[in-house]
Amino acid sequence: MISGFLLKVVIGIALVGFVAVEGGSPLITRAQVDGAAHDAATDAAAEFFQSRNPDKARAVAEEIALKEDTVLEAFEIDEQGLVKLTLFKQARSLLLKKWSATKSWYEIKVSATAQKK
Repeated sequence: MISGFLLKVVIGIALVGFVAVEGGSPLITRAQVDGAAHDAATDAAAEFFQSRNPDKARAVAEEIALKEDTVLEAFEIDEQGLVKLTLFKQARSLLLKKWSATKSWYEIKVSATAQKK
């Protein structure tokens, strides 16, 4: 009797943990990528303002993306010196990213812009 109850408690805790990891992973990853994207855009804009070299600005953004374990998917600087970039990171998942209906939840893309005046 007690062992059956204990088994239900253990299974319940495992299920809650699984749901928390699967559901929380994209949210946590999005917050991390958002911070990295804004840092990369701000630092790239500062570099561009200082050097007027878009290649150096891109290198700064790529360095931050690499440090934050993300991929720099898009990078551009418009005529006014506005830096626009997009970072990508795959969120961790044990099960849901394998299904086509939920796969996109785990493909995190965040865009950011910055301009140094």
